[in-house]
Amino acid sequence: FTGTDIGSISVGDWALLAGMSLLVLGFYLSFYKALQIGPVSIVGPILAAHAVIIVLMAVVLLGERLNGWQVASIAAIIGGVVLLSTDFRSLMSGQMLVGIGIALAVFASVAAGVWQFSIGALSRDLGWFLPLYFSRVFLFSMLLPLAAWRRAWPWRHLTWSMGVAVVAVGLLETGALFAFARGAEVGHISIVGAASTIYPIIPVLGGVYLYKERLAPNQLVGLLLMALGLVGLSIVR
Repeated sequence: FTGTDIGSISVGDWALLAGMSLLVLGFYLSFYKALQIGPVSIVGPILAAHAVIIVLMAVVLLGERLNGWQVASIAAIIGGVVLLSTDFRSLMSGQMLVGIGIALAVFASVAAGVWQFSIGALSRDLGWFLPLYFSRVFLFSMLLPLAAWRRAWPWRHLTWSMGVAVVAVGLLETGALFAFARGAEVGHISIVGAASTIYPIIPVLGGVYLYKERLAPNQLVGLLLMALGLVGLSIVR
């Protein structure tokens, strides 16, 4: 099923899996705290830029080679995501851009990039299932004592509808991560990493459809760049 016997996992790989779990714990804590502190209009684009880290690590550490069209397509996707996640109308409102929220967002972006690259790299050696599975197991073992120490048991106040929504979100996130790991196992981590960053399009289009929000001109440009970049990656070999 996984393509790798658990007994064949080296001590170094176990240590890396544990370290990755600690890193993703730091990501979750810093990212959601950054969203809480804000400004969200800056936190979102900073996180979206984590694809740059994935691409750079794949090229430098794994020696992946990209042709000119692939580089241009990846740049278009990353640039489009940043533009789509940024509302220049909010930036020009005069709000303060430097603060602890921004610092946490930068840390979250770096952590996300390093973690996703590590998952992709390990997937090539261990298969797509084991790296994510054990990363989640280690993460749960860290979160449980933290929740006990803080006496935080949020599920006590969950309604049935909220509980179903939480489970659905968890399943979707896990499925997406497994898809990323499988893509990294059989393809270029740099390309898969860049393509996987288009997720901001979902909340943006959801806001347009559900809340009748209007996109800023730069966000429309971002959508166009993302589309061109994805088309470029799909037709260029």
